[in-house]
Amino acid sequence: MNKPNIDLIIDRIYQEKRLEITRKIESFSLTNLNNYKDIFLELIFVILAAGTSAKLALKTTEILKKKDFIFHSNMNEIILKLKGCYRFYNVRGRYIYTTRSYIKESYDNNFNKIFANNSGHYDRRNFFYSNKMIQGVGMKASSHFLRNIGFHDYAILDKHIINLLKECGIISTDIKVLNEKNYLRIEKILREIGARHNLNLSSLDLVMWYFKTGEIIK
Repeated sequence: MNKPNIDLIIDRIYQEKRLEITRKIESFSLTNLNNYKDIFLELIFVILAAGTSAKLALKTTEILKKKDFIFHSNMNEIILKLKGCYRFYNVRGRYIYTTRSYIKESYDNNFNKIFANNSGHYDRRNFFYSNKMIQGVGMKASSHFLRNIGFHDYAILDKHIINLLKECGIISTDIKVLNEKNYLRIEKILREIGARHNLNLSSLDLVMWYFKTGEIIK
C-alpha cells in the first residue's frame, strides 16, 4: 500500500483551511506577555492537556479561571474543584499549585522576567520543561505553551503528529519514547518540511493536526 505524501497533505489542508489557520496564529501572536493571568492560564491549559484532550483541558481551564478562582485558591481547593470536572485532579492540582507558587515567589508573577533570563530559543523551552518547580510540563507541553503565547518555532509532538509522520514513512515506527534527542531530531525534520511550504512550525502543526482530527482548537 502506498504511503500518504506529506507534502500533498500539507498543500491540500493549508489551501482549504488557510484563513482559519492564519487567524489562529495571529491570535497567539496578540498575547500580551505582560498579562500574568492570561499567560498562566495557558500554562494551566498545557498541564491539563497532557494525557487528556485539548477540549477537556480547555473546558477545565475555563472553569478554573471563573472569578479568578485559580489565582487565589489553596491546593486543596484546587484539587476539590478539579475533582468535579477532571480525571487527574490530585496530581494536576498539585502541579498547578506548585507551579503558581514558584512563579510568584521567584519571579513576582512576571513572565517577562523569565523570558528575559531565558531569551535563547532552546533556553526558553528548557526553562519550562527541565525546571523541577514547573511541574507537569515536558518538552511537548512547554512547546505547546510557548506556541500559544506567540513563539512560533517549536514543534508540538503529540500522538497525532507522530502517527502521521510514521504513516508517511518520515520517521520510524520503532520510535516509542520521545526523549530529548528524538524530540529535537523530529522537530528538525518538521522544520525542514515547513520550510518547503513556507510555513513556520506553529502553522504546520495546525495543518497536520487538522488533517488527523478534523479540528483546529489551540
